[in-house]
Amino acid sequence: MNPLRIAIYTPTFLPKCAGAEIFHHNLASRLAVAGHRPVVVAPRRCCRELAERGWQLPYPVEGYPANFWSYLKRSAPLGFWLNRRALARLQRRHSFDVWHAVVLFPAGVCLADWQARSRVPGLVRAVGDDVRGLPGQGHAPWVEAILRDKMPRAQAVVALSDSMVEELGELGVGRERTRILPNAVDADRFAPGPGRDALRGEQGIAPGTFAFLCVARNHPQKNYPVLFRAFQRLVESRPEQDFLLLVAGRGTPALGVQAAECGVADRVRFFEFGAPTDGAGAPAMPPQSLVDLYRAADAFVLASVLEGFSSALIEAMAAELPVVATDVPGIREIVRRGENGLLVPCGDEDALARAMGEVAASPELRGALADGARETARRYGWPAVTSAYVALYAELIEAAGRKILPSAAT
Repeated sequence: MNPLRIAIYTPTFLPKCAGAEIFHHNLASRLAVAGHRPVVVAPRRCCRELAERGWQLPYPVEGYPANFWSYLKRSAPLGFWLNRRALARLQRRHSFDVWHAVVLFPAGVCLADWQARSRVPGLVRAVGDDVRGLPGQGHAPWVEAILRDKMPRAQAVVALSDSMVEELGELGVGRERTRILPNAVDADRFAPGPGRDALRGEQGIAPGTFAFLCVARNHPQKNYPVLFRAFQRLVESRPEQDFLLLVAGRGTPALGVQAAECGVADRVRFFEFGAPTDGAGAPAMPPQSLVDLYRAADAFVLASVLEGFSSALIEAMAAELPVVATDVPGIREIVRRGENGLLVPCGDEDALARAMGEVAASPELRGALADGARETARRYGWPAVTSAYVALYAELIEAAGRKILPSAAT
C-alpha cells in the first residue's frame, strides 16, 4: 500500500495528557514510523503550547480555529458552514486520503456534516464519555439533537467496545457503520522487570506492605467514594496487614478530604502526573513516572460506574497486576472473572472490599490472575491496533471511490 495522508482532527490534544490525547499521539507516532503521513489538526492553542515546550513530535500539528465549534450552540447552521469551509481549506492544502475525527462532538459531527456533502473518506472515533453520560445524566438537549441528526451520516464510527455499539445505535448510528477497535498498550514498556524493590522504595512503599493502585481521574464516573469506603472496610477487617492505596489521575489530590472522612488518609497517596516539560524529543506517553507506579504496585482496583474502554485496565494487565473491578460496560469486556481479574457489582462496597482481601491474601490467586492479565494485554498491543486502523482507512477510501496517490505525487 502507498503511504496514506491522514488527518487526525481533534478538539483536544497535547500537552493535555488524558486518554484521548495519549492514544492519538501514540497512533500518529506509529503511523509515521510505518511510513504514513499523519497530520494532527488541533486547536491553535495546542500548537502554541507545544511550541512553548519545544517538543519535537514525529508528525506535524496544524492549528484549527476552535472558535468555529462554539457557533454550533449559538447558530448550528452558521457553525456547520464555518467548519465545512475550514475543513475544505485543509483538504485542498494537504489532499488528505482519509480523515479521522476524535470524539462525537464537536469534531465528529462536523466531519459527518462535511462528509454528507463532499464524500471525503473518514471515520469518527468515539471515546466513551461522548456517547453517554453517567446514569441519569446525558447530553444537553441541543447537543443530543445535533448528534442524532449528524452522526448517522458519518461514513464510519469507531467504538471501543460492544456496549458502545449499542449506545451508538440509540443515536441512530447503524451497526453497518460501526467498527470496534479498542485502545492499545505498549505491553513491553509496562512489563515487570528488575529493580522493583527500588521502585517501591522510591514510592515509599515499606517492605511487607500490600499496595493497591487505582489510575483514574477525579470524576463521578470513577466512583471514588465507594473505593475509599471499600478500602476502609478492608483495612478494618485485616488489622494485621499493612495496606496502601495509590491513586493516580488528574485532579485526584483533591480527593484527600474524602479519604480523611473514611479514616484512611494515612494509607492513601495521591499522584498527578503532567506531561514532560523539556524539549528533548517526543514525550513518552504515558509518562515513565506512571509506568513505574504500575510496576511498584501489587494489584489494581477500579470502582467505576461505567467505562468506554479503560486504558488503565490494560496498562495494569500489561504490568501483570491482578485486577479487581466493577462489573459494568467497558470493564466487563476486558476483565474475565477468575481468569485475569475479579468482578464485583457496581456500588457494592462490601463485595469490593472482600475481593480486594481475596487478592491480598492469596499469592496463588494473584499468580493465576497475573498470568491471565499478561495474555490479555498482549492482544491489545500497538502493532495490531495500528494495522487495524490502516486497514479501516483503506476500506473507507475504497468505499468512497477514491484513489490513493503515490507519495511522489503529493
